[in-house]
Amino acid sequence: MPELSDTARGVAHVPALNGQGHAPSASGLESPSLFGPGGAADGATAYEVKFLLSEEQTAEVAARVAGKLALDPYADPAMGNAYLTTSLYTDTPGFDVFYRTEGYNRDKFRVRRYGLTGPVFVERKTKNGDKVRKHRARINAAEVPDLARPSLNGEWAGEWFHSQILEKRLSPVCRVAYERVAYLGTADGGTVRLTFDRNIRGVTAGEWKLEAVGAAAPLLPGRVVCEFKFRNTMPALFKGIVAYLALTPTPVSKYRTFVQKAGLAPLAPEPAPEPAERQADA
Repeated sequence: MPELSDTARGVAHVPALNGQGHAPSASGLESPSLFGPGGAADGATAYEVKFLLSEEQTAEVAARVAGKLALDPYADPAMGNAYLTTSLYTDTPGFDVFYRTEGYNRDKFRVRRYGLTGPVFVERKTKNGDKVRKHRARINAAEVPDLARPSLNGEWAGEWFHSQILEKRLSPVCRVAYERVAYLGTADGGTVRLTFDRNIRGVTAGEWKLEAVGAAAPLLPGRVVCEFKFRNTMPALFKGIVAYLALTPTPVSKYRTFVQKAGLAPLAPEPAPEPAERQADA
């Protein structure tokens, strides 16, 4: 990963200690939103609540979880404990996912990579209000272009993803990258995850490639996207942060924000033309 200064990214080193001089461990824990292969499937409901924060608010939230949650295993000290995340988002030619057309209004299909050369996953994210569920499978980076093929051998880890993008007529639209600082741990008896996403930027994409986004104007300048993820009910740790800082949840989609700012789709679908008979009567 390229080195990024803390000053440039606004990332603070947080000494996540547990009171005995040791950092709490995230070993064996997975994001509460992961279900199916690679995640628990115990019938629980996962929630994702987002906030748009200033850097001052972000520092306060980070300080309040220090010693209670552990840094994500992907944390890179050279990047102020952040790591690069790059996602390749898909949609139909008519942008049904963006417009939340029936049948496309809950699922996003994307390919995600951690770091410049880190692990790659194909992922379906299903969201209904604040409820979220993710199903993903790890693939080799060299296999990403195979998603353009009309058929595969059926034995590949990403076959389920390939079948669904064919069925839904999905293809690449854009790549979005950002630096993420993530914490993972337990609170009130359940697994919780806290993330801070900075320097969110994107470029259009028409191929199944996970190339670096590179330099691009930030989509949300001066703001940090903070996410609380938990199962069933918000833990007291998160409730206390929300109450103390008087935070208000803010629905924000990196994909939708990029599509809007890039002008890839009108803000509302174009109305269907009137039948010729009605135009003649007008």
